[in-house]
Amino acid sequence: MTSRFKIIAVTLVALLTFFAVGCGDSGSAGDSGEPVKIGWARYTEQSILGYMTAILIEENLGIPTELSPDLGGTAVAHDAIIEGAIDVSVDYTGDALGNVLDLDPLPNPQEAYNAVSEGFKEKYDIVWLNPTEFNNTYALALKEEIAAERGIETISDLEPHAGEWTVGTSVEFSERRLDGYEGMVDHYGFSFGDIKPMDPGLMYISADRGDVDVIVAFATDARIGRFNLRVLEDNLEFFPAYNAAVTIRQETLDQYPEIADVVNEVFDGLDLETILELNGRVDIDEEETETVARDYLRDLGYID
Repeated sequence: MTSRFKIIAVTLVALLTFFAVGCGDSGSAGDSGEPVKIGWARYTEQSILGYMTAILIEENLGIPTELSPDLGGTAVAHDAIIEGAIDVSVDYTGDALGNVLDLDPLPNPQEAYNAVSEGFKEKYDIVWLNPTEFNNTYALALKEEIAAERGIETISDLEPHAGEWTVGTSVEFSERRLDGYEGMVDHYGFSFGDIKPMDPGLMYISADRGDVDVIVAFATDARIGRFNLRVLEDNLEFFPAYNAAVTIRQETLDQYPEIADVVNEVFDGLDLETILELNGRVDIDEEETETVARDYLRDLGYID
């Protein structure tokens, strides 16, 4: 299906150049009446949620949009909405808490949401809409047969083996301080013999092939089941809550207050079972992300 959206290719270099010259005259939707600019990071789940949001705004509400559907990592997406290059984005509570507000991780979903909602409004005049029920936190996982053979059920159970094992992670996790590898090592008191940062999609294949022993997976990734991996209990409660939510600049919400109602209504119904199915259609069945988002909204009756 051909996309109806006007998609703006925004490269990292372009964004950084944009930020460097200042964003006071960014032309965001709230102060100029231009199309609502929507962007998100490159990951599957954020793309699904981003397209859902864009489809709701453009086709359900009739508000014109411009899309930047692949802003690279989450840090670039954060900068884009904070600086006004985009008006709307998809974010996660734990990510924003530690990597934007520089606050300690909070495992409790409501506490994490309250902290980011208050912090973003106060510092950036950005509103967090309702969070999803599902929590896409990080999760350490390894092949089921190896976990069963060695009696590994919790992250702490890895300690006797970790010094001789390799862990595969996303590049972002390997570099993060509060909610990344360094913080996990400090919290649990042991490190792995080697760490291999890689594209998230390759982690699951690498674990299946035995190229790495453990991966730092995403809790809502359907490939966990596809590759028969055991997710370990975070028994010392290191990883924060990562509930997803749409974030929107206050000036944009003031101009289009109806966005909150329709987005909240859809996001309130996104539970773990639902998002696992949607992620699996993209990552396993190789369907187009926009098609998956559109089918879901059509099934719910939000679009024709």
